[in-house]
Amino acid sequence: MDTANPGIRPMTPEERLRALLPHRLELAAVSRLLPADRLPHMACLDIGMPNPAMSAALRRLGGAWRTVARSPESAAEASEFLGDASVCCLAADGGIPFPGHSFDAVVVALDILCAVPDALAFVRECNRILRPDGLLVLSVQARRPFSVADAVRRRIAPAGPHAATFTEDSLYQLLKNGFNVDSIEAHSRFFLELARLRDLALETRGASPDERAARLRGAYAAARVADALCFWGRRHVLAVSARRRQWSSRDIPALADGRSIGEAVIFNPPA
Repeated sequence: MDTANPGIRPMTPEERLRALLPHRLELAAVSRLLPADRLPHMACLDIGMPNPAMSAALRRLGGAWRTVARSPESAAEASEFLGDASVCCLAADGGIPFPGHSFDAVVVALDILCAVPDALAFVRECNRILRPDGLLVLSVQARRPFSVADAVRRRIAPAGPHAATFTEDSLYQLLKNGFNVDSIEAHSRFFLELARLRDLALETRGASPDERAARLRGAYAAARVADALCFWGRRHVLAVSARRRQWSSRDIPALADGRSIGEAVIFNPPA
């Protein structure tokens, strides 16, 4: 049900970006992982940015950018804002509508990896469209043991992509067949996560992006101050950069009893 408040003034994408601290932090993390010296000469793709102002900010860093949006509505807004009629959407199965080896860098926004039907197939699609030695930069929700924020997120949206989380190791396992992980950085501490959970609750009730930005501007500002005072807190969003390599399985063959071949050779006594 749409709970949009008719009293909320419509915002431009830039205004929404200024209001929503998580989007600014995600943009900053992604920007740090892109190679500033080589970027002006690279062909790049951003996938699923929640605000076209984020796509515009990436384009200002340099390079030739294309954009894949989250939905037809997001694609229409991004096309108008960016002045780019080529903005398109992911296929229903998570396919990326570009030929192989089209890009030097692909940036995947938070929650997209979990929203596609098959995360591994989507990662392979990213591998397919990247050129040899291309760069993948993606953001995911971190899994933190005994995290109150994780528990609340699963309660608010138990079946949605927002409930899916990753550890550093599970990210490596997902990427290992086609990428070498270069670096992982984290952001979004506890109080900001609480504000994001309020944002998620509003989204699940059908609040418009403008209403959520207007209502949460103050909460995000307060969360930033609180997190600065509690600087030791865990961070809940991961941004990873990974270098493309030829796709091949890195899974270790196992025997029927679950042991690896190496374990069987080492620990089986001689006949």
